[in-house]
Amino acid sequence: MMGLAAASVSAHPHIWIESYYQVDVTSPNIQRVEAVWAFDAFSSNDLLIEFDTNADGRLEKEEKAETAAALRNLEQYGYFLAMQEDGEALSADSVQILDLWVQEDMLHVRLGIVLPEPVNVQQHTLRLGFGDPENYFAMVIPDTGLIKLTGTLAELCTPTPAAAEAIYMEGWVDLSCDK
Repeated sequence: MMGLAAASVSAHPHIWIESYYQVDVTSPNIQRVEAVWAFDAFSSNDLLIEFDTNADGRLEKEEKAETAAALRNLEQYGYFLAMQEDGEALSADSVQILDLWVQEDMLHVRLGIVLPEPVNVQQHTLRLGFGDPENYFAMVIPDTGLIKLTGTLAELCTPTPAAAEAIYMEGWVDLSCDK
């Protein structure tokens, strides 16, 4: 677990992460989204054993910084982000680990994702998902869905679940908003 690297020899996932996107729709032009992860209990326990040096069940100060540094290793896998605009692949302009916390003994991570250009969701469809082609990490959609919307225009938006063809993806969500 220490290296947090996907192993191509794996035939099935070893780490499960509940993952969803948070999108603030204060404006129809979306250039920043957030992703929230919750590591499974076993992986969380492994990470806490390694980084929670005072064993208090929390990550504070240096513990948080060292955990974030280890998780930055996942940058080489694009943090398992899958994004499209009108069916064309989008790559994040930047991804930052914004916060880490432990809740109910599970490690949570909040990522800040900047898109290369704003996507006007009143004119285009923003498709979001997660996936690990190496199939070492299972990016699981929580029961509450793959996306949470906030902002003054959120009620004008319709997140539509879409099936994923790739076996390593649980699904997509298409986001578009009425004018």
